[in-house]
Amino acid sequence: MRPTVRSRRLGTRLGTYRQQSGLSGTDLANQIGIHQGTWSKIESGKAKISPNVLTRTVDVLNIPAGVATQLEALRRKADEPGWWQDYGDILSEAVQMLIELEADASWIRTYEGEVIPGLLQTRDYAERIITAGSPHMRAADIDRYLELRMRRQKRLSEGLRLTAIVGEAAIRQQIGGPAVLREQLHHITRVVREHDVTVQVVPFTADAHAALGDSFVIIQWPDETDPEAVYVDGVTSWTVHERGGVIRSYLHAVASVQSQALAPRESLDLIHDVIKDLQ
Repeated sequence: MRPTVRSRRLGTRLGTYRQQSGLSGTDLANQIGIHQGTWSKIESGKAKISPNVLTRTVDVLNIPAGVATQLEALRRKADEPGWWQDYGDILSEAVQMLIELEADASWIRTYEGEVIPGLLQTRDYAERIITAGSPHMRAADIDRYLELRMRRQKRLSEGLRLTAIVGEAAIRQQIGGPAVLREQLHHITRVVREHDVTVQVVPFTADAHAALGDSFVIIQWPDETDPEAVYVDGVTSWTVHERGGVIRSYLHAVASVQSQALAPRESLDLIHDVIKDLQ
């Protein structure tokens, strides 16, 4: 099967416990009664794991009961179709991957130098971004993309913590015109007030930082102590990083850019100043 974010997370966690036990994939497969090739696919997220096999794996690896409950929940979710699959005919693989990453996240940290992040965009602002990037898209598909983006934002009312760091250019460039930007900035202040959202602005006067010229999303899930993935999207390509060394480099980048950003209260003050300039 095509690996999903959930199946890869489950496989990665099982692989970590296997390595900690000192067992090889072959040894473990023999003890739980499956082929080594099947176990290899489970660890890579390319094969489903049945409840019975998961139970035997938990027993052999002495996985704590609390963690076993989390793994079983993840196993069930890995089989569930995501709501975003209703949009499969218009979704690129990159956008589908990002939505899968967001679906179970407990904390998202994102850096955007020039635009407001998608989770904070108003419909009018998002429409201008989408139409500018895809000028030949059908009007009906644009409407569905906008609907999709608005549905993604529901995660903010479901307990998702969001830390969004943006360049000053993002809050000043009049995408859609002054009225659209003004409403976009008002929307940011409302979201910060109503949800677990922090916005920090990197002013034009800031020095160089490790995220300069880049944009990325760091995803962290509940009950998992380390961020498990970094999503990086560009004009022509996208990547999901899951290796510890790469993730650490992006953690350094987000710390570097935050050291140059205004504090949350000062950032909101700047946003209010821009709103006044747009009157």
